[in-house]
Formats: sequence, structure tokens, C-alpha cells
Amino acid sequence: MKAILIDRYGNPDVLEYRDRDLPVAKGDHVLVKIMASSVNPVDWKVRRGDFGLVSGFNFPKALGSDVAGIVEAVGDDVETLQPGDEVFGFISPLEGGAYAEYLIIPAENLAAKPTRLSFAEAAAVPLAGLTAMQSLLDLGELRPGLSVLINGASGGVGSLAVQIAKAFEANVTGVCSASNQDLVSQLGADQVIDYESNTGV
Repeated sequence: MKAILIDRYGNPDVLEYRDRDLPVAKGDHVLVKIMASSVNPVDWKVRRGDFGLVSGFNFPKALGSDVAGIVEAVGDDVETLQPGDEVFGFISPLEGGAYAEYLIIPAENLAAKPTRLSFAEAAAVPLAGLTAMQSLLDLGELRPGLSVLINGASGGVGSLAVQIAKAFEANVTGVCSASNQDLVSQLGADQVIDYESNTGV
């Protein structure tokens, strides 16, 4: 199979598109044929070596954490998925591997891809969506009627946070630039603040 690998940390020119052995699904892992993946800030920080003390210096390294695709094979212990299922999910950015034709990933890291989303759309959700969920639910203890201020409400995490907070019946104020006010309103924000003029809309 083809994969994007690095043999050292550095700028984008360290990325190499080359052959790698096709992995085999075992135990509680799933082999996914990747239809789309996305780039998160943590992915290029791993490539650059920002987490070298944690990710180590054993090369080659695979990159990419967000993935959407089709289950190709499952390990013997997997009961929730089967070949042909359309899924999306993520693998630890320190482990990587989503920038490839196939990926071995724990079944618990995958969910059924919503039918209304394309593979590309679904691949943009996992890490940003998990960040938004953890921030709102685990740290913010989100509940109905709570007032929530979301900075960067038009960004990857922020746009998902607005929608999640509204789904939990919170009163949402989104902060963004004037050019993104309509988008944030359409996502469900009750109030939108233009950080450039510091006025509410």
C-alpha cells in the first residue's frame, strides 16, 4: 500500500509518499480502507518534531490522525463492526497512520459514518469534535440553560462547539470576525460578537 512517511522531523519536504506493507487486523483492531483524512495542527507539529521526546526517534513514522473510510477486515475480538461498514474516527497523533491507503485502528476509536456526510466531511470531524465535546462536557459541565461563550466560533473546534452547545440547549455567544458572523449565526449561536469591532450582533 502507499503511505506518507517521514524518516526525520522537519518541514513539509520531509514527507515521502512510498510503499509500506499492508497491515493485518488482529484482536480488537480493524483494517480500514481510507477514503479521506484531514490535517490538524497537532499533525504538522508531530511532523516538525515538537513532540519528539514523546513520539520518539524511531523512523520511519506515519502521520495523520483523523480518518474516514470503509472497514476492510476485523480482528477476531471485534463484534461491533464488519467489512463494508462506512466509519470515521481517529488514531493518536503520536501513533499516526491516517495518511495512507489503509490503517489498522482499534475498533473503539471508530463510529458509523453518518450517511448525510461525505467521507471528506466526516474525516474533518474526529479530533476537532472530540476537543469540542471534552471542553464543553468534561471541563465546562454543559447543561441546558447554561450560557456559553465560544471564542473562535467559526474555526474547526469552535464551529462544532457552537452546534454541540445548542444541541444541549445552552445559550451560545460566538466570537468571530465580521466576515464569519453569518456562518456562526447559521450554526445556531444566539449572539455573535465581532472581535474586530467588539460589538454584539
